[in-house]
Amino acid sequence: MNTNEAEPQGSAFFFARTGPPPNGALWEKQGRKDMIKTTIRTVAAASVLALLTGCGGSGDTNGGKEAAAPAGKPAWNAADACTLLDKGAVGVALQQDVAETQLSLVHEADSGTAATSECLYLGKDGASVARLSARWSPIGDNTAESIAGARTTTAAAVKAFSDTPVEDIARLGKAAFFVPGINQLTVFFDDKRMIVLTVEKAPEGANARDIALALAKKAGG
Repeated sequence: MNTNEAEPQGSAFFFARTGPPPNGALWEKQGRKDMIKTTIRTVAAASVLALLTGCGGSGDTNGGKEAAAPAGKPAWNAADACTLLDKGAVGVALQQDVAETQLSLVHEADSGTAATSECLYLGKDGASVARLSARWSPIGDNTAESIAGARTTTAAAVKAFSDTPVEDIARLGKAAFFVPGINQLTVFFDDKRMIVLTVEKAPEGANARDIALALAKKAGG
């Protein structure tokens, strides 16, 4: 099932959902660890995508290329992130059933603002096992400068909570980087398309980085 939820548009997209309010069990050791991971994931993704919001303003940010949005929706529809990565593929990668997806934080593109959305992949118990945030810019503003800024912002956000370094990923799109520990992969496929993919429930003993890379390649088409 793919559930569309009415959410505020614009900058609201860049704040990932963190689930229900904490209960008493979350104050146990593992619960505190999970809360910290969730906070880091949220802050890192929010920082990257909020920075890119500022890159999508007026003016020529595409090296003189045509800046007008094409007629109709792009084939790669960032306003429906759940269509970019099938829940069945996520289930196979995570070795568990993905019962449903939830689409939220949807913003349709216009001539000057990007299309964005977030897809949550939920396990049989209703808990989120992965999430995919997508962005498509009609003006092609995934420049070298904005990508470098996004990486720097991510590293700074993560450093506030952890000493985990950001890893650059070669030969994946225009640029990509991964944050171990929170298992979050950011990929700039080209001038217009980018994603932030988080693997929240990797199988025991599995390499979450490899899982994220494989799923990102599927999401990129």
